[in-house]
Amino acid sequence: MTVKETIPIEGLLEGYEAALSQTGYSITTKLLLVRRAELMVRRHQNAGLTYFEQAIINCYTGEIDDKYFKGNMQKKHYERTRREIDRFVSYICTGRIDALSSTLRGVRQKLTPHFEKIAEEFIAGDFHPNTRCDIRWVTYKYFAWLEEQGFSDLAGVGTVHIQKFLLACSEKYAPGTIHDIRLYLKKLYAFLYETGRAENDFSALFSFSVNREKKVFPVLPKSDIAKLLETIDRSKVKGKRDYAVMMLGTVLGLRACDIVSLKLTDIDWLRGEIRIVQSKTSNPVMLPLTQDVGEALEDYILNARPNTVDQEIFLRINAPHTKLAAAVTVGEIYRDCCIAAGLPASTRFHNLRRALGTSMVMNGVSVYDVAQVFGDKNVNSTKPYLAADMEHLKMCALSFAGIAPEGGGSQ
Repeated sequence: MTVKETIPIEGLLEGYEAALSQTGYSITTKLLLVRRAELMVRRHQNAGLTYFEQAIINCYTGEIDDKYFKGNMQKKHYERTRREIDRFVSYICTGRIDALSSTLRGVRQKLTPHFEKIAEEFIAGDFHPNTRCDIRWVTYKYFAWLEEQGFSDLAGVGTVHIQKFLLACSEKYAPGTIHDIRLYLKKLYAFLYETGRAENDFSALFSFSVNREKKVFPVLPKSDIAKLLETIDRSKVKGKRDYAVMMLGTVLGLRACDIVSLKLTDIDWLRGEIRIVQSKTSNPVMLPLTQDVGEALEDYILNARPNTVDQEIFLRINAPHTKLAAAVTVGEIYRDCCIAAGLPASTRFHNLRRALGTSMVMNGVSVYDVAQVFGDKNVNSTKPYLAADMEHLKMCALSFAGIAPEGGGSQ
């Protein structure tokens, strides 16, 4: 897609961000998309251009292609980057919000006013911004399906119809998506029952479980973690910031999203505590400010952090010295540390949280206590750390003594 008219660079980012908000993108995704668009706008500015130029984009995508085909970029990252570029250029070419592909797993279905009113009232509930996107998709998809079946309202909709919808979805989507559809339909019918729009909440119908594939990621060895920390040059501004970030992940197991949003007021230096509300779970968590973490934060805040009105602790190194754009920036810090330590490049900052959780389990801390420390709502979020505890798993292995080999032979 190419631009056929002269379009000023000024105001593009603001318009793009507004379009993303109206389309229903989550806060995190919107930040990532705007950040990618900002890179493209900056290239124009560095070239002294005040109008959008397709040649600049072609040069940028050429660099991305070259990096990928030389093996310096993973396929998943490459494909996501190209989609982000295409999405921004599509917006510039058309100037329309509907030109943007939706994050809601497909274009939002058009509903009749009756169902749309119910859907929007339900979606406006107390949901996390990221969750609301998926809830919107499920709700609109379900109501659109009911309309296809000839329903103009919820009268006459019962167990059979819900089962048919779930069956139709199971033929298209992966088990993980079916799990989400079941969960959000359960929330929807609880809402419909509470507001008098349904005579049953069908809670028993939605009580079935969905077996989802769960990957067991390898645990980062302690020796590798030590290398990551040792190779950081703490004499430089970037090193002081990055070391503090890495210590929060290594010692306290903080998620990248919580590190990005960590504020100066979240630290109680007198009591030696860090108090936050987790971005992912909305759970309040209080963690000890250990000496090593406290010293790393102190060194960065007093000796390297730019003087700014922003309350977020971690800021950009280069001007403008604003807060880090998104959690992906913390992943990039982790990747840089991996490269400096001679380890495989990775942006999985969550490796540090996983390593800490596994270490706690291996040292006899119960999975329930780990869940409480990590602020996990459900212990199932913490159980994967058990799968990496090889020493205790060996104790669960069954002996083959007394089991004759097939064929009756002995070996």
